[in-house]
Parts: sequence; structure tokens; C-alpha cells
Amino acid sequence: MRRVLTLTLFAAVFSTGCANTWDTITSRKFRKDPFNQTYRLWVPEEPMVVLRATPQRDGDERAKAMHRLKEPLAAGLSQQDQEEIIELLAKTATKDASPVLRIAAIDALGRFEDPRAAGILLTAYQTAHGRPEGSPDPAKAESAIQLAGASGMRSNGRPTSALSLTGPTGFSPETVEAIRCRALESLGRTNRPEAVQFLAAVAAGPTRQSAPEGADDREIRLAAVRGLTRCRQSESVIALAQVLTLEKGKGDTALVGRAHDGLVNLTGKHLPPDPAKWNEVVQAGVEIAREPSWVDHAFEWVKK
Repeated sequence: MRRVLTLTLFAAVFSTGCANTWDTITSRKFRKDPFNQTYRLWVPEEPMVVLRATPQRDGDERAKAMHRLKEPLAAGLSQQDQEEIIELLAKTATKDASPVLRIAAIDALGRFEDPRAAGILLTAYQTAHGRPEGSPDPAKAESAIQLAGASGMRSNGRPTSALSLTGPTGFSPETVEAIRCRALESLGRTNRPEAVQFLAAVAAGPTRQSAPEGADDREIRLAAVRGLTRCRQSESVIALAQVLTLEKGKGDTALVGRAHDGLVNLTGKHLPPDPAKWNEVVQAGVEIAREPSWVDHAFEWVKK
């Protein structure tokens, strides 16, 4: 009988999807309570219940809850619920020690219509380094070491060999890049004017002294272009046309291709990726086209 129950259990688990199934059956919780964990595959806990739990649930559960989370007001809950979740997501997206949880909170904020979401996502981008507030940037500190090394002495008169970087240095460059990319893509989903302005500045790259940190990273610029494509505003078209102009002759086909796709998507005009032609569109006055449906995308795919 026990063998039959076990086989039934595994059949139920594997029918719910490979990724979640494997995570579940290899977890310590599954070994401790397999029947309850299998039930939770079919009927996940309410995200608000998981996020409010005391003591705090583990990071994996909280991240999954954030992925399932719906904006409280849109789900018919109270303003108090909205305030509580906004505060929780803001803290997680900008200060959490786990980059996985930061990204989960960033993704959730991108689905919110609350006007505060854009500002939180901007802060999430700017704090993606993961360093404690007020701590120095190791890269800048290293530059200071090298400059001081030219004279062999530090500003306090001690030899530079005695200088060491202590304390937390934040996330790895790859992790910082991943967090910033997700923050930019979520910013695009907010469709807020301040989001467009920041995305445009990043997408333009390090063309000016006031360019945002990370604007010299190609992957981050690509994420900014993707974000602009989601912002259905005339300023997005202007920014994407500028990217085409800046990248002319540089040979970065990915940036040019993404910017061109965004221009076609936003305007409905099927022009070649020629900066001159798109600048003419901008000068004539931009009109945002109806957002393409999945049928439109399927038809374009068939034509290709």
C-alpha cells in the first residue's frame, strides 16, 4: 500500500512541470513532508501569506511568492495591503542581501501600476552594487590606491602597501549587471515619463559626462532599449532614433537591431534601420501605433 501511495505521489508531482517538480522533490522540505509539499505544487500558498509569515520564510519561498504576487489594489485588497507590499518590495529590491530576491521584487514592481514603482526601480538600479549604504566603491578606492602609489605614500603618510580594502564590497560585476538589466526592463513596463527619461539616458551610452552608471555596458544598454520599446510614448521613439544615429557605422548589430525593432513596434512604420529616415519621422511628429497583438507578431513571423 505504501508503495502505491509513493508511486501516486510521484506521478502527481511530475505532472506539474519539470522545473518546479525537480526543485520540490530534491528539497529538504519534501523529504520531511512530501504530501504537503506535493499539495503546494497544485495549490500554492497565497503570496501575501508567504511574505507576511513570521518567522520569515526561506528565500526560495519568498522569491516564488513575489513571482506570483499581484498588485493588492488590482486584486481587490485594501490600501493598507498596498502600502505594506510596496514597502516590502522597495526594501527587498534595494537593500536585500540576496540578488535573487532583489530581482524577484524588481520583477513584481514592473507589474504594478502604483506610480511609486518607477522611483523604487530607479533606486534599485542605482543600488544594484549591493554595498551597504555609505560604503565606498571598491573601484574608486582602487584608483585612489594607484594614484597614491605613484608617490609611495598615502595621504596620511603611511606606505601604500599598508592600505587594504576592508568590509563588504557588494555583488560581483555579473550580478550587478543582471540586477540593472532587470530593473531597466521593469522600468519600461511602468510606462512612466521618468522611466523613459532614465532609459533614454542609459540607452544613449557614455556619450556625456552625466551618463548614468552602467551606461558603458552593452548588455545594460540593450536592456534599456528593450525597456524603451515597452514605453509607448513619443519620447521613446526619439530616444531609439538617437540610438540608431549614435550606433551608425559602429557595427553593433544587436543594438541597432533592437532599436529598429522598437521603432517599428512603437510607430507601426516598416522603415529600414536608416537613422536619416527615422529622424524624419521624429521631425514630422511622432504618433504611437496600436500595440501589436500576438496575432500581429505571428503574422510577422510567417512573413519572415
